[in-house]
Amino acid sequence: MIIVDLSKLKGEIIRVGRLLIRKNLTVGSSGNISVRIPGEDRIIITPSGVPFRTMLPEELVIIDLDGRVIEGKKKPSSELPLHLKIYKSRPDVNAIIHAHTIYCSVLAATQTPIPPILDEMIFFIGGDILVAKYAPPGTEDLARNALEALGTRKAVILANHGVVACGRDLEDALETLVRVERISQIYILAKLIGEPKRLPDEVIRREIEAYELRREGKSL
Repeated sequence: MIIVDLSKLKGEIIRVGRLLIRKNLTVGSSGNISVRIPGEDRIIITPSGVPFRTMLPEELVIIDLDGRVIEGKKKPSSELPLHLKIYKSRPDVNAIIHAHTIYCSVLAATQTPIPPILDEMIFFIGGDILVAKYAPPGTEDLARNALEALGTRKAVILANHGVVACGRDLEDALETLVRVERISQIYILAKLIGEPKRLPDEVIRREIEAYELRREGKSL
């Protein structure tokens, strides 16, 4: 039996939310964070419209995977369908951060995917970073499009919107978010001096195989 300290999980979500603001990875209440409760078919998710800077643990909402509110008085994030869709399809994912980081948002606005130009993209993210087809925020269409573009990777850019980062836990999801923002910055800067070059196909194939082995072992 897994003993879960919900107050600790909630505290981690609050800490990461405030970190997103301090590190300029999002603004105000833009974006959302969720964590799968270990050993359960429930998640904890940030509420809708509450700024990360002032968010309190008691304002977080506990939801089952069918979208029913189990605990909490606030309305859950409008992007709840996106989080639920990923958790149901990806048992290796235990935390999700959706943010509006600057460089990822540039690529989102131009609907520009990032080809596999750096080894770390494959080793840590799972390959190229795709752009999900546009759909209005908070809709099932957005959730479905995001999951399709995400595949088995750890991140996806949402067209004209932002970025979604996944991880085996909240720290891993945060690291993924920071890496994807850094990779986006590198890609944009690289295009200013020339066309970024893809890794060799054999290297891509080999590194994706290694990534999938780690993912199947649930050690993303």
